[in-house]
Amino acid sequence: MAKKKKKESHEDCGYEVDSINNVYMFHNIKTNVHLFINAIDLEDAMTQFDLCDFAFRKEWKVFLETGHQPS
Repeated sequence: MAKKKKKESHEDCGYEVDSINNVYMFHNIKTNVHLFINAIDLEDAMTQFDLCDFAFRKEWKVFLETGHQPS
């Protein structure tokens, strides 16, 4: 039997999400390559990015997409 996902609520906006999971986009400004990483927080995203061992780290910018975007 599949487990049910626990719903969590954001106290500040009351928005419910299945889990706290954010998408971090790493954009290489020189080659225009985009790398998307699912992570719990920035530290987790950076750890996963470091595992890729890309050269020229200064060419990468980090963007965040959260589960609840402002409208």
